[in-house]
Amino acid sequence: MRFLAVAGIAALVACTAAADTLKDASIQVKPGRYSWKQETSIVGIPINEDNVECLIPQKATIALSKLAYDLDEGCTVDNVTPAAGGYNFKLICKGKTKGKADASLVHTNTSMTIRAKGSAEFMGLPAGFSMKADAKYLGECTAEEFAKKTKRWEEENPS
Repeated sequence: MRFLAVAGIAALVACTAAADTLKDASIQVKPGRYSWKQETSIVGIPINEDNVECLIPQKATIALSKLAYDLDEGCTVDNVTPAAGGYNFKLICKGKTKGKADASLVHTNTSMTIRAKGSAEFMGLPAGFSMKADAKYLGECTAEEFAKKTKRWEEENPS
């Protein structure tokens, strides 16, 4: 789910220098339909995404590490620090996409904002990288969307 993949990258609010660093953290949002808008830029070349997705209750608690992994299997988070309304963290990617970015995720019960800025490998050379993404709650999922997402989740998580 692209919504979850990207939700883990961003920088809006600075944290205090004395804050403890964590290896991971998670946020919780209200289940339902979300509008997801994302703009990623590498070497100034924009890649945009704009879609609507249903987020079921089983996926409404989102770990930063899961968001990073969904972005690319080689991505992890480190130096996670609490910030006003969310977290600041370092995104580190060593898989298909290689790079590092300072990122933050800020959220409410019905919204999420992610910002990231750093460098990535582009055609074997270091290049500037930035990303911004915003998710906003639109309302309840349709019965069909909810059933489809729930069935898929149950198939992926048999227990």
